[in-house]
Amino acid sequence: MVKETVVGQTRAARVGVIDAFDFARSGKEASGSLPLARFGRAMKGLPLQPRDETGEVRWAVRGETGRLGEPLLHLHVQAAPVLVCQRCMEPFAYPIDAHVSLHLVKSEAELDDGLDEVAQDADDDADDIESGPEKVVGSRHFDLLEQVEDELILNIPYVPRHDVCPDTPLKTSAGQPADGADAGKRPSPFAVLEKLKQKH
Repeated sequence: MVKETVVGQTRAARVGVIDAFDFARSGKEASGSLPLARFGRAMKGLPLQPRDETGEVRWAVRGETGRLGEPLLHLHVQAAPVLVCQRCMEPFAYPIDAHVSLHLVKSEAELDDGLDEVAQDADDDADDIESGPEKVVGSRHFDLLEQVEDELILNIPYVPRHDVCPDTPLKTSAGQPADGADAGKRPSPFAVLEKLKQKH
């Protein structure tokens, strides 16, 4: 098995375009890291990302021939992009640890058929078929980093939120602030609306 480790944009650019079918057939491996800013589609609309190691995308890919003879790429992507919580509007690092298996096909016509029929003939159960690899068109000039960016896009939430926002007062079982201090200070939105109506 051939293993190639790639770190930094210059070396990664060389492995970013691969002969995908040869990579899978030979069981090659590659890994590397790049700044989040390198992935413009994924970072569009997001805050500026850290310039140190915390602002990097780490990825690894391994080629394989599947049990039915299909060429596969197994991709692992790790990153922690800075997003803005849509509840408290504070920035926070969102951890991404994504794994995806790609089944390489030779044309777009094969995207919707081929392996599924072979798998059914091999009596694979329905769960295995549904959770099978994602089909992508492979080539001798396959853009590996584009696949890395696709995984970033798929794993960045459309509405990012903290699990628990910082400085959020604890709630009682009735949904009121634990100390009751803020309950009297915060006007009812209906009371505010009523005042606006009276002014007009």
